[in-house]
Amino acid sequence: MATKTRSDLPEGSPAIIFKGTVKKIKSATMKEVPISDRTAVVRVDQVIEAPRTFAHCGGQDLTVELAGKKKVSVGEQFIFHANSWIFGDSVAVRAVTQERVTKEHLALMSPGGEPTEQRKNRQLQKRLNAADLVVSGKVAAVTIPPEPVPSTRGAGAPRKPVSEHDPKWRQAVIVVDQTHKGKHDSKQVNVLFPASTDVRWYKAPKFQVGQKGVFVLHKTKIKTDEHHELRGLAPRGAAGEAEVYTALDPADAHPLKQQAVIKEMIRP
Repeated sequence: MATKTRSDLPEGSPAIIFKGTVKKIKSATMKEVPISDRTAVVRVDQVIEAPRTFAHCGGQDLTVELAGKKKVSVGEQFIFHANSWIFGDSVAVRAVTQERVTKEHLALMSPGGEPTEQRKNRQLQKRLNAADLVVSGKVAAVTIPPEPVPSTRGAGAPRKPVSEHDPKWRQAVIVVDQTHKGKHDSKQVNVLFPASTDVRWYKAPKFQVGQKGVFVLHKTKIKTDEHHELRGLAPRGAAGEAEVYTALDPADAHPLKQQAVIKEMIRP
């Protein structure tokens, strides 16, 4: 079987969480893995959170490149938070952390949760906790960000060359029906989002006129001197900086049918 190496997952954002038992130290389940003091063969006792590619790994042996330098012994059980590494005849992952199983992990390991749904829910909870404003409503318009007011002092700073990763910023105008978190006096809120389908931006929500949903919004400071197309968002007198609402993560936009669940997840 062809071997594939994955490096597209962000460091510190584990793709898989599982309970596992260490079977061998300084070993691996496939020859493609460079063996070291920190590689171990681990049996997956329970998959807790995972994407589809890992959701059915329960009961299998895989290779783990252990995190940190603490000694690990054969027979010990850990909760592993890991990112994918190598796919081949087996699977190898790189642990971000491994924690010895304690009573505090019982809730995490409660039966009945489907691993891919557990992962989605955890990501949503993280975004809700970090959000400055959560609203339900309807997208009334999608526009190009406003042009800056012409200066009487000259043409201003020159435009920078367009990058291959240009986000192609757009501004969605959302008519607010309900505010679930945060404070917003107006019945409308403007949200900046990337329309680009470049690899850096393709997962971000792409708002459409008429779209109804629950929107998880984050205040973001943008240096408008570095983004010429956004200079019109900077208030007069601001030194090249604008504070806007953004929605950049897949967990920042949801259909209205999820409104009740999201309201329950928002912590007071």
